[in-house]
Amino acid sequence: MQSAAALLLLAAFSVALCGGVAVVAGDGANAVQQPPATSQSNLIFRMCFLNGGVKNHTTTLTVDVTLISIQSGHQFKLFSGILAQGCSNYATDPALFQGAFFVQAVDTKDRSHLLFNRTEDLAAKGVSRFTLWYDMPSDADFISTEPSYDKHLLNYAYVRVLSLSKTDEEQAPPLRVLTRNTNCHRCIDTVLAEAGPFMSATPYLTVQTNFPQELSVANCTPTPGCTPTVNNTCACVGYNNQTYHFGERGFYTLIVSSTAAGDSADSAQPHLQIVRDVRGDADHGPDVRPVFIALGIIVGLFVLWYAPQNCCPRVARALYPHTMLMEQKDEQMLLLNTQKYTRDPLLSSTHAIGNPKRSKTRLQSLDSFRGMALTIMIFVNYGGGDYNFFDHSVWNGLTVADLVFPWFIWIMGTSMAITFNSLFKRHTPLRTILYKVARRTLLLFGIGVIFINVVHDLRFARVPGVLQRFAIAYLVVALVIIFVPKAVSLLRNVDEVTPLIRRLTPTVRNPASDLDPGGCGMLRHLPDVAPYVGEWIAIIVLVVIHTCITFLLPVPGCPTGYIGPGGALAEFGQFAPANGSCVNGTFCCEGGAAGHVDRWLLSWKHIYGSPTSQETYQTGAYDPEGILGSLTSILICYLGLQSGKIIVHYKAARARSVRWLAWGVLCCAIATGLCGGSKNDGVIPVSKNLWSLSFVLLMSGFGFISLTAFYWLIDIWRVWDGAPFRYVGLNSIFIYVFHETFQEYFPFSWAWTDGVTHGKLMFMNVCAVSILILICYYCFKIDFFVKI
Repeated sequence: MQSAAALLLLAAFSVALCGGVAVVAGDGANAVQQPPATSQSNLIFRMCFLNGGVKNHTTTLTVDVTLISIQSGHQFKLFSGILAQGCSNYATDPALFQGAFFVQAVDTKDRSHLLFNRTEDLAAKGVSRFTLWYDMPSDADFISTEPSYDKHLLNYAYVRVLSLSKTDEEQAPPLRVLTRNTNCHRCIDTVLAEAGPFMSATPYLTVQTNFPQELSVANCTPTPGCTPTVNNTCACVGYNNQTYHFGERGFYTLIVSSTAAGDSADSAQPHLQIVRDVRGDADHGPDVRPVFIALGIIVGLFVLWYAPQNCCPRVARALYPHTMLMEQKDEQMLLLNTQKYTRDPLLSSTHAIGNPKRSKTRLQSLDSFRGMALTIMIFVNYGGGDYNFFDHSVWNGLTVADLVFPWFIWIMGTSMAITFNSLFKRHTPLRTILYKVARRTLLLFGIGVIFINVVHDLRFARVPGVLQRFAIAYLVVALVIIFVPKAVSLLRNVDEVTPLIRRLTPTVRNPASDLDPGGCGMLRHLPDVAPYVGEWIAIIVLVVIHTCITFLLPVPGCPTGYIGPGGALAEFGQFAPANGSCVNGTFCCEGGAAGHVDRWLLSWKHIYGSPTSQETYQTGAYDPEGILGSLTSILICYLGLQSGKIIVHYKAARARSVRWLAWGVLCCAIATGLCGGSKNDGVIPVSKNLWSLSFVLLMSGFGFISLTAFYWLIDIWRVWDGAPFRYVGLNSIFIYVFHETFQEYFPFSWAWTDGVTHGKLMFMNVCAVSILILICYYCFKIDFFVKI
């Protein structure tokens, strides 16, 4: 009941997330008048000065801007005494702008100095934003209109190019603005837009705001291989390079000129200036306030619930009398069930047999760790508020979303050690064990293909997937456990021979005669490693095969050993096809050997068509759960099995923890050495898309360390019972399939007709995850557990 109450409170409090984001119409720093809006839809009038701000190099220039109605003669002062530098914004009722107006600007201190006086029919333009641009050195001005942003589009800014170039356009090549996402490693620049005639502006274009953009301007003459008509790319050298992080839903103008202000007309290098027209939701990137609001609510609920129970039990009983009574009854029933159904402590910790609630010695930390990984996975799959740091890495690197899937496979390996130890202890026939393994493998693979991948057209049915990767890893590791002989002679005494070590032959049921009292080095002190030398050899052989295929297999159109994302932009355009597109089966070296093997065995029609690298690198089909990566997923599953062997062989908390931490540090150290502590420059970078060797080792290291923390908090110190994650971990396969099946249905998702913000999406995703946790809690209370 306590977890249900806490989750309901979480869902109620998270409504506050919707209030965290609002679009800011402009900077407003220099605007003198800011009257209250008289209409729900305001009109934004903006005054922007280029290359200005100082008059005669000594005096600061201030300006008054006035609208004069041609029909009535009524004067409406927009700005008074604004600094002639940057942009100033003014919001007013569109009803005031009916008909044509004179737009007049004068020097505040010298009103005889008329900067401009022009006629504009603002109402006829039919938009809600106007910008009056004035170029100080050239005394030129023009009015441009701005479209409203797409209210259903996040993580983008709106950018246009304003030309101030006065070169002879018939003789000089046009200026082009080049851009490159800083997260696009070794990418060719793309042409954002081509500057038009003097004082003309392009329409607004969308630019990603997840990462900063590298911008430059080039005046190169188009040549073969350097033209915006092929994949919109250009290999020309850009000038005035600068990095800028655009704000989400902000409006920006890139001012392009042949020379910078103050330079001579003969200067050969063009100039680029960035002016922010509208602030947008944040200064740089997306607005992250909803994330901190959500974290604050969750932490606050956790403290309010668990702090009284652990620090002041009397206060807890006073605050939650009904809940504390229910907990005492649950503990009494748990003890009775344990005494009735469980005689062997090791058997009671099995993860595949019996009711999980009837196991007093069951590691709740393992269930909680599994549940936490699955909860994060569901939150990410539902969108994660549409934040890039809750999405998978574009190619190399690591985000929160990249952690959970490999952790889940690692935890599966840990559970397998406990399960198979129980099966061997009860002398389960080999035929029965193989049947269980085959049945679970087929069920996982079938559920993944049919229910998760959602096949509508068999011609384009995706074969790989998440559950399919589970099935392959489980099958191979299970066969290794069953059939690879164990080196019993490397143990020191018969007490170290656990059921997991015994072979399925009668000659090993009394293994004392197999022990060799002679020394065998340090292996004799590692009963969780020594007898499993044969298994380690088998796993290392698979890793060597994966490494050889990855770095030695010749791939048509690809450098041997290439492990990058490929695509039309990667390696400075090396893999760009003639038609400029990598879709519809064109192989642009996506993933190197990994992508080639998938296309060779499955064809591009049966692999994932929208990888995370597609937008940034302009790639085609590539499957992050492909065939070659299954070999390293077997490794991470087996490292999880090693964690389970520690549980089987060592009963003391200190002995388990020391070994878990040692394995964790070792795996992280090897992974760091392989990637060189760098995102892109190591020998084997950390890449979830490839399931690279460094990636699986790093995830395994994090798994060992995380399980240690959960173990001490939940099973040893008992300061936390693992709720609500424990309920999810006890019904993992059920809730995973459930969330995938009903993802598009209310109340797990709904449409926002008035537009979306990160706050709204965060609220929706948190509510969906909270409801799923409540479902798991209800299943726990009625003893409903799905096992395959």
